[in-house]
Amino acid sequence: MIPRIVLSGAFLALALVTLHAQRPTDLVNKRVTAQVVGVIDGDTVDILIPPERRVRVRLHGVDTPESGEPFTQQARIFTRVLIFSRNVQVTGKEVDTYGRLVARIVVDGADASEAITAAGLGCTFRRYVSDSALDAAQDRARAARLGFWAAGAQQPACVAREAQVGSIATPRLATTSGFVGNVRSKVYHLLTCRNANCQNCTRKFATRAGAEAAGFRPAGDCIGR
Repeated sequence: MIPRIVLSGAFLALALVTLHAQRPTDLVNKRVTAQVVGVIDGDTVDILIPPERRVRVRLHGVDTPESGEPFTQQARIFTRVLIFSRNVQVTGKEVDTYGRLVARIVVDGADASEAITAAGLGCTFRRYVSDSALDAAQDRARAARLGFWAAGAQQPACVAREAQVGSIATPRLATTSGFVGNVRSKVYHLLTCRNANCQNCTRKFATRAGAEAAGFRPAGDCIGR
């Protein structure tokens, strides 16, 4: 008779293997065509990759109001109208700690993260992403007083967070230049990126061109193309 403790360990190991297998790491740095089959909230959706692979996606670069915050439902409805039941192009960036694929989604040539931000229903995520198109979309929404940028509108927590990030990041970028490359993954980061202090980030570059000439690629969660 097999001891119960051995069986428990075996089942645990199988569960961990299964969980790991379900993480969509194979979709990072790849582009696939899929259909949006579920909208969880303004920045999280489920996609179906033919024939029957279902993947949860966290939209890259945009942060919409959390449950209970102002404009939560408006953001979800906007995302649903924009991409639900539509065929889209999905470009994977990374897999987050919740096992979701962090990705950009494009529908009919329009980037969903930019569209949500431009509607005033999401903040740029400057702590992790450097993307001039997203910054421009947020500036347009603010100037036009759309969504939670409207005069007198209640604002979600992301607005205060991004204001703080902006006040800190600007002087830091002014005095910190260059890039650092992870010699194992061949990914390079801005010195202000969250993963720039990784154990294998030992190669330094003065420019993006220098990093890419050496065979490194930009960090998808921090450096926009």
